[in-house]
Amino acid sequence: MRIVQFAASFAFVFAFAAQSARAEIALLSPENGARFQTLTDAQLKVFEGGTRQARFDILKALGDEVSHKEWRRQRPLILKWRSTGRDKYPWRVRLATKPDFSDARDFWVAKEDLRRKKSRDGAESVWKYTVPLANLELGKTYYWQVWSCVKCPTFSCGFTYPEKCKCGKSRCGTVSEVFSFTTEAAPPRWIAVEGRVKNIRDIGGWKAQDGAKVRTGLVFRGQGLNDDSLVEIGYGRNRLMVEDVAFMTKTLGIKTDLDLRHDREVAGMEMSPLGPSVRFVRRSSPEYGGIFDSRGGKTMAENFRVFCDRANYPVYIHCISGADRTGTLVYVLNGLLGVAKADLERDWESTFYPEFPGFENPSYWRSLAPLDKGFAKFGADGDSLQRRIELYLLSIGITPQEIETVKNIMLEK
Repeated sequence: MRIVQFAASFAFVFAFAAQSARAEIALLSPENGARFQTLTDAQLKVFEGGTRQARFDILKALGDEVSHKEWRRQRPLILKWRSTGRDKYPWRVRLATKPDFSDARDFWVAKEDLRRKKSRDGAESVWKYTVPLANLELGKTYYWQVWSCVKCPTFSCGFTYPEKCKCGKSRCGTVSEVFSFTTEAAPPRWIAVEGRVKNIRDIGGWKAQDGAKVRTGLVFRGQGLNDDSLVEIGYGRNRLMVEDVAFMTKTLGIKTDLDLRHDREVAGMEMSPLGPSVRFVRRSSPEYGGIFDSRGGKTMAENFRVFCDRANYPVYIHCISGADRTGTLVYVLNGLLGVAKADLERDWESTFYPEFPGFENPSYWRSLAPLDKGFAKFGADGDSLQRRIELYLLSIGITPQEIETVKNIMLEK
C-alpha cells in the first residue's frame, strides 16, 4: 500500500514539475526594439497636409473614421503575449523607463481587462491588454514585462508574483523576459486623465530655431481643472479624480497652474484644484487680437514672466476649454522659440479637430487673422514671425534678458 501511495505521489510531483517546466510567458508585441508611433493614423494623415486647405480636405475625407474622443489622445498601447502551462491571470504587467524597473508602473490585470485567444488544444493562450492612460513620452525608451500569478491553495496568502506565498505551499509564478520599445518623437504628446479634463497636451516636441526643438515636460496646456462658476459665487465643480491630481503633480510634476479665466468664471478662486503645493496664478487674459491693446499687452507681459522663472516649471496653462485664450499664449510662446508658422497652425487646429466648427468656411480662420495682422505691425519686410513676436514682447516691456531666459529654459539642441 505504501509503495502504491509513494508511486502516486511521485507521479503527481513529476507531472507538476513537468507542467511547471513547460510554463512560459512569451512577449509578442510591441516587438523587442520596436518603434512605437504615439500619434494615430488619422492624426498622421492630417498633419501630413502641407497647407491648411489640404489638412481640411484630409479631415473631411476621413469622415467618421475618427471621433472627437479618439483624436484627443495617443494611439493605444496594446501589449500582447503568449502563455503556456498553468500561467494565467490576474497578471502583473510592468512598464518602466529604466531597465531595472525601479520606476515601474504596475498594472494588476484581471480577466475582464483582457482579450484572450486559446489554441485548439488549450495548451496555450494569447493575451491582449490595452494599457490605460499610458501617456507615453516622446522619443523615450520603455521596458515591459509580464508576471503570472499562482493562488495559494490554502487561500490564506493570496496571489504570488512570482515569490512563494508565506505558507510555502504555492509554487512561484512565471516571469517573462524583458522587451523594450522606443516612442517616435513626433508631436504633439496627448495626455489623458480619468476625470473630465480634456484637450491636454505637451506644447514641446516641435522643431524650433537653429536645429533646436522645444523641450517636452515643461509646459502643458488643456481645459480648465474645474467648471466655471455659474452664479459667480463659490468654486465650480472639480473635474479631476484623486488619481489625476497625483498624476499631474507627481508624474508630470506640475508646479504652477496658470489660469487665464475671467473673474466671473472663477468666483474668487485662490487655490488650484491640484492642491496647495501648486502655485496658482490667475489673470483675466485676452485672446487673439486682444493681446495688442494696452490691457492685453500688460496681461501678456505678466503671463510671459511666469516662464522667466525656472522655479515655476512645469507649468499647466488653461482657460476653460483650452482653446482660444490658451491657444493664443501658446502661439506666442512657441512662435518666440522659432516654431514654424505651419506647425503653430497645426497645433492650434489640433484643439478643434475633428469637429472643426465650419471647417469648410475659410472665414472661421478670422480667429488667427488678428494675430497675423497684429504681428505684421512689428519689424520690417522679410522679418520672420519669430522676430516679429520678439519685437512685440519688447514693446510691452519684456526685456531681452527675459526673452533669452525663456529660450534657454525651453529650447534644447
